[in-house]
Amino acid sequence: MLNNTFLKFKKFLSGSKQKGISLIIAFFVMIIILAIILAVVTLLYNEIKIIRNIGNSVAFYVADSGVEKVLYYDRQIIPDGATRGLCAMFYDAEKYTTACPDSGDMSGIDSGLYCNNGSYSVIDKANLDGCNPDICNSCKITFNSVFPDTSKNYSVIATVTPGLTETEAFNIYSTGVYRNVSRKVELTNVDEDISANAIITIKNSYATPISSPEGTAISVITTITADNGIGSVRAYIKTSLDQDYDDAQIIYLETSSSNITRGTYTGTWTGTTGVYYVDIEVLDSLGNQLIEQTIPPF
Repeated sequence: MLNNTFLKFKKFLSGSKQKGISLIIAFFVMIIILAIILAVVTLLYNEIKIIRNIGNSVAFYVADSGVEKVLYYDRQIIPDGATRGLCAMFYDAEKYTTACPDSGDMSGIDSGLYCNNGSYSVIDKANLDGCNPDICNSCKITFNSVFPDTSKNYSVIATVTPGLTETEAFNIYSTGVYRNVSRKVELTNVDEDISANAIITIKNSYATPISSPEGTAISVITTITADNGIGSVRAYIKTSLDQDYDDAQIIYLETSSSNITRGTYTGTWTGTTGVYYVDIEVLDSLGNQLIEQTIPPF
């Protein structure tokens, strides 16, 4: 009887040990499987990042291709008598046979050379000859190109600003697309040696007191020229010559002119009775600044 009881107890202990070992083995198997899954997920995530970066890189270089194409036509495909080739790209394809080809008119060449949906428009409406290749100082060119595999394309806007030489006013905006990924490249060709005084001028500025029942009113008028386009014109109304601009009263001057590079700007400020000093600040479209201090008659 005692022997039977001992055998049953020994069998019980043996079964318990086997169950414990099974749990440990199952636990380690789950850890191994989890580690494998995490490793695979990490690899897939890194691959996705690489693929995404490839898309970004390709889109960037596609956009850069648009910039290079414009530079090629502008510097290398120059009509007789002209100083640059930009305005000949679409101005008159019959007269200027080197104009950028449209895929609907030509065949047998690399489609990357095409400039589909090309058009031009004058920037300064007062300068109707701005897109004439012999002048080319007020023109905007737009076009797009599709690569042979059709997965890559770019759209380009190239402008030459009115009144400037070809090296001082050339802007290119190119957007490249590769499989729904887009990147933009912008090229602004401005002579870095040109000072603000050379590209912005302030002339015929006056700050005239006028009668006002509320106190002192000042009428400000000035003529501005900014080769890169006028961004903003404002007058600082100061109570002393050395007053900080942060503490001065500010009025933004406005113009009725549609010309983006020149115009007469006016504005009126009204305050309490006193003596004031007026400075004028001009910012062009590229952020260049020019300030004229102590506008007469103050």
